[in-house]
Amino acid sequence: MRQVALSAVKAGITRLRDKGGASAESLFELLNGYVTAARTIACRPGTRIDVQLPAGTKGLVWFQGAFVVFSHTVTTSTDPAVEVEVIRHPTADDMPIKDIHFALPFLGYLYVVAEFEDGLVRHYWLEKGEVWEPNHVYLPGQLVRSTSGNGIAYRVESNRAGMTPWTANVARAMGDVVVPTTDNGYSYVVTELSGDSPRSGTTEPTWPSNTGETVVEDVNGQGAATPINGGGTGTTVPPNVSDRYGNGASSNQTEAN
Repeated sequence: MRQVALSAVKAGITRLRDKGGASAESLFELLNGYVTAARTIACRPGTRIDVQLPAGTKGLVWFQGAFVVFSHTVTTSTDPAVEVEVIRHPTADDMPIKDIHFALPFLGYLYVVAEFEDGLVRHYWLEKGEVWEPNHVYLPGQLVRSTSGNGIAYRVESNRAGMTPWTANVARAMGDVVVPTTDNGYSYVVTELSGDSPRSGTTEPTWPSNTGETVVEDVNGQGAATPINGGGTGTTVPPNVSDRYGNGASSNQTEAN
């Protein structure tokens, strides 16, 4: 077939055929090119490799300024423009990913549909969490990511083993370690007692969340009130005794640890 080099187009693209062949002033088909405003033919820019994706990864999505790919194992990316998210089989950690069917942002995080080599398809919503920082307070339940970007998020859990959650009306002794019923990442040590039989109150105190702060725990039920004026029948509670309703001045003090 005779080839004709076109430098200008007057009739655009036409599939009509005149006697004697196609017109040199029109196009029958244009592949990987376009017509400029000056009616000349220009090559359409092709795709070029801009980043190197780690071997063995699956899928590709642009998210928060980086290309994101997926793997079932921790995979190091040598390109700062590429992040590798780890997605694991729910029962077999060493099961490779066969394909990524869907990966797009949803409510601030990536929503991913992955199929594994055994045919299992699972949906994942990948919360990223904060990047770990030194000397930073992390509370239980928070997600933290490695500074190396290994594709795994870690959930903070506090070690409450051997510690007693706060309970109403239990005896207190110096050195007792108490933790709130709702974990806030802190434990509290009894550093001061008041009264002959110190006990916890009926209402859980508001726990401070700064190291070294103290909290005063009201004490209830330390016995019958002592009458005023040497054995009278009055019902007023002396200031050094507290009754079941919290009247009086007796208290325990605990310190955040």
